[in-house]
Amino acid sequence: MKFINKYRFQLKIALFAFLFALLLVLDIVTKYIAFHNLNQFEAFTAIPYLFNFTLVFNKGAGWGMLADQKVFLCLTSAILGTAILVFLIYRFKKLKLPVIIALVLMVAGAYGNLIDRIGYAASLGIYKEGVIDFLQFAFWTSFPVFNLADSYLVIGIFILIIYAIVLFINEHLDKKKETVVKTEISDEELAQRIADKKDEINNE
Repeated sequence: MKFINKYRFQLKIALFAFLFALLLVLDIVTKYIAFHNLNQFEAFTAIPYLFNFTLVFNKGAGWGMLADQKVFLCLTSAILGTAILVFLIYRFKKLKLPVIIALVLMVAGAYGNLIDRIGYAASLGIYKEGVIDFLQFAFWTSFPVFNLADSYLVIGIFILIIYAIVLFINEHLDKKKETVVKTEISDEELAQRIADKKDEINNE
């Protein structure tokens, strides 16, 4: 117990470093499995009415935007991932748990796709054809096929948005409580003044 208390901060960093590594490895492994076991554009039902597995090579960003802009997309992923990572490291002590989890997810997502994009730019291994996507919504087939790295980014952003909304609501409620308390104090002061005035009149 003393050891945990003494090294609580270091253990916290190690835990989230492990989470980042685990997320990144999961992304890499699932892409490898998809590449070797799925046929391109052929949908395989994973969860009926929810998810399909279908192999697609994305040469750009979402919805095929910026297709074949290899260097630009590599730089974008690298800058985004590194910027979030640096912010996370320098602000780690002051950040709340939901924010840390969200940022770890986003870093893993950015670097996960960066690996694919570097491989695509350099024509290496399984990444020669582009970023490997394999997850498809069965109920929304027109939505772009995606991968775990994409999911990490979206979930991270979603957590930050929800956290910001909750924070805003709590701050608004706190201000409202402060206003009510101030009003109650003012009423009490007013009642006291009226009572004092009555005492003055009676004394006269």
